[in-house]
Amino acid sequence: MQASQGKKPFYVAYDMPGMVIGVAGNAEGKLFTARSEGSGVSGGDCPSALRLAASGRVTCFAPGDMGSMGAGHSAIPPGMPNPHALPKPKQ
Repeated sequence: MQASQGKKPFYVAYDMPGMVIGVAGNAEGKLFTARSEGSGVSGGDCPSALRLAASGRVTCFAPGDMGSMGAGHSAIPPGMPNPHALPKPKQ
């Protein structure tokens, strides 16, 4: 978040069940996103401002907007529980 606010190049990638998703920013403050799912890759400009999601991940998608990266895609594959919505283990 600090790199983005300071307009310093950065990238963040998350290896999730069935996909890898990433957010990057350049020195001009422009934000990009990419997603790899199976053999397909999609990406482009971030649709929203950079924020921390409830899961703690950095994202540039508005809540509920993740499925807009491609027709028929959703953030969590059908039948798979959302790993970020499950109770966190006690430490």
